[in-house]
Amino acid sequence: MDFRLTPRQQLWFVVACLAIGSVLRLVWAADMEWKSEEQWMFNEARKLAQGQIPLPPGGIMSSIGIPNPGMGLWCFALIARFATTPVGLVRGVMLLNVVVLWLFFGFVLWQISRTKRLTWLWGLAIASVNPIALVFARKIWIPDLLAPFCLLCFVGHWFRQRFWGAFLWGAASLCAGQVHMGGLFFTLGLWLWTLWYDARRHALRQTAWWGWLLGSALASIPLVYWLWDALPQWQRSSSSIVGLLVPKFYAQWITSALGINLSYPLEQVFWSTFLQEPRIGGIPTYLMVLAHGFLVGVGLWAVYQWFQDRRSPRSPQAKATRHPKLDDHLNALGLGVGGVFTLTATNVVPYYIPIVFPFPFLWLARAYHQRTRWLLAIVLAQLVVSLTFLTFIHTHGGCDDCDYGRTYRVQQQELSSKFKTGKMPATDRRVKL
Repeated sequence: MDFRLTPRQQLWFVVACLAIGSVLRLVWAADMEWKSEEQWMFNEARKLAQGQIPLPPGGIMSSIGIPNPGMGLWCFALIARFATTPVGLVRGVMLLNVVVLWLFFGFVLWQISRTKRLTWLWGLAIASVNPIALVFARKIWIPDLLAPFCLLCFVGHWFRQRFWGAFLWGAASLCAGQVHMGGLFFTLGLWLWTLWYDARRHALRQTAWWGWLLGSALASIPLVYWLWDALPQWQRSSSSIVGLLVPKFYAQWITSALGINLSYPLEQVFWSTFLQEPRIGGIPTYLMVLAHGFLVGVGLWAVYQWFQDRRSPRSPQAKATRHPKLDDHLNALGLGVGGVFTLTATNVVPYYIPIVFPFPFLWLARAYHQRTRWLLAIVLAQLVVSLTFLTFIHTHGGCDDCDYGRTYRVQQQELSSKFKTGKMPATDRRVKL
């Protein structure tokens, strides 16, 4: 017999998860990454906030040889008007992500019916404690700014039949693309899916397209400003046929939802050291191996269940677990946005997934609809991984042999000690594109 909690008990459990997730996003702010990109972003944001430089059209250099659009830097500069230190700036980013998490929660309570609400809420519970979601909410990095634009775009698209909603959808989606270029794929994929989906339902005229057009036009003004500066610097991107044969967007979607991709920030340290954590009296427990093994199994079953629902959409089980609104948005982002990424053979890496926050986590909760025991186990397993990760970073001060690098706190301690030893700390040679 499946474990049962009343709807009220489940609601309070989700609230507790959101509270814990808020703390995890805010704790140990000085343990943030502090490499070349974070240092550049802080310094440029402070200069812009203080009026030392004019408003730039572009930001930090991207992997395709052109600067990212400048809106990400502008957003950091706005936060930097109230934060004069790197820790203060990253706390602003952390707080922003916490607020967005609670606003999503409020939207679900406001707009989703009681009979369908629990699946959405469990998805937010997973998002709140998910390890990789924490990583992308604790950095001075442009993907960490995407969550507010995801929320605004989602709300606008939800109310696209109204002028203000369509306006918000058009403006927020294009702004997301100017914070991080992955958002441009998001904008195109969501628009194409909406056209196809509404045309299929003979509902195209119900969308307030004039509002969408006006919002898109206004948001395009800084985009043109960036393109005028960036196009002369354009280099050929590194996309290949592998991007078509291997749908990396979906692999990143699934691994991010499960929280099993901490090998991205930890690299080889994940395999050689982190999986042995936590240690008790210096003795490895290998609890992380068990947690990741469990989550891999959870993911395999979720994918299997998704294929089963696709093969038999009219089966009694599929009908009983149907969530029309949630399914529509999962299809729009998973098939629409994911299809654009795949067809353009884009090399999708984990930091592209925040553009669809929090829907990978809602997808996982959707797969385990009405399986309260499993949802509880998934949340607790991801919470244990997240706590272990944050403790590992705090205890070791980051890691030299991984992408995370040494934390800001440790680097500042080394900088202070140089006057005593007469030795300069090693410089960071890592640059993320």
